[in-house]
Amino acid sequence: IVVKQLHIDTVMGLSAEDQSLLEEAFKLHESAPGQLSAASLPEVARICGANPNDDELQKFLGNKTTLSVQDVASFLETQKLHQDPTQILTDAFAMFDSEGRGVIDASEFRTVMANLGERFQMHEVEELMRVPELDADGRIKYDDLIKFAARYK
Repeated sequence: IVVKQLHIDTVMGLSAEDQSLLEEAFKLHESAPGQLSAASLPEVARICGANPNDDELQKFLGNKTTLSVQDVASFLETQKLHQDPTQILTDAFAMFDSEGRGVIDASEFRTVMANLGERFQMHEVEELMRVPELDADGRIKYDDLIKFAARYK
């Protein structure tokens, strides 16, 4: 068995660890030797610690249908890698915290979790609702949920 080594010649913005991770992710998703389907870029980018949005992906890809490892490395250099997941959760919960007090309405949270994005089953939402304490106004401190998520990622 011959294993072809992919090498990124000069990637100034990626650490050696990120380069190695990119090479491994690239090999796993290659559509042909040395080529990655443009449709696989989001998955490879996420494996490498990026979280690109659709606009960033479309702007980079343009009309490209395949990419080289150097192309993907160039794209990753424009991305924030290894963003703190607790900060992402804090930002997401803050969108529902109109008063900026670190609390959100429990019933609104329950509805959002059951209906938006990756939908959870109602029993999963109810299980998650057991984590934080409710205050007298039916609100929860979302910091409790973030700490829980950080422990059980």
